[in-house]
Amino acid sequence: MDLLSKTAIVVAVIVIAVFAGYSLSKYVSFGQQVTEAQAESLVLHDLQNANPGAVVNVTNATPSQYLGSWHIVTSVVTNETSPCPSYYLYSFDYPKYGFVYRVDNIYTSNCLIYGITPGKPYPIGSYPVAITKAHLLNLSVVNKFIEKYGFGGVVVRANYYGTIFFNNANYTKVWLVNYTTANSVSYVSVLISQSNGTEETTYGSV
Repeated sequence: MDLLSKTAIVVAVIVIAVFAGYSLSKYVSFGQQVTEAQAESLVLHDLQNANPGAVVNVTNATPSQYLGSWHIVTSVVTNETSPCPSYYLYSFDYPKYGFVYRVDNIYTSNCLIYGITPGKPYPIGSYPVAITKAHLLNLSVVNKFIEKYGFGGVVVRANYYGTIFFNNANYTKVWLVNYTTANSVSYVSVLISQSNGTEETTYGSV
């Protein structure tokens, strides 16, 4: 290899190294100067891409222990209106660790509620847990409704009420879980206690 060729290769390597260093410095600079709003937006965008159709929200954002980064806590609900939605809490230290997250909590997954201690009450603080709890009650009318219209054909929603008049009676601190389907006007409604998830009353038919 002649001197000219060697010189050209060296110059090319230097140019590539300088460009890479410049790009890296821009990234590091951006990482140090990223605002809370930018960090939240980038994290949400990444989670939404990784979980198409999921309900994704930032529940808390504070300055991270790592200088120039933000500690961002997010909630992710998948299969939101199915009889068994999954509900997770993920946290990020962005941009320190990029989009690598830590699982802070798993509330529901695979038709199970995590954190329940047998014999102790389990207050229900979110709609995905209320929906899953209603399914776990194994009520015959709910089971028949799901069997008739299919697991994927049922739309389930839950709403919390401090007080409600339902099925000819007054109730306080309850979740109303409604089962509907696009294929019929039939529906089933289950009222469960917020404090322990027990059934208060059920209304509807298949």
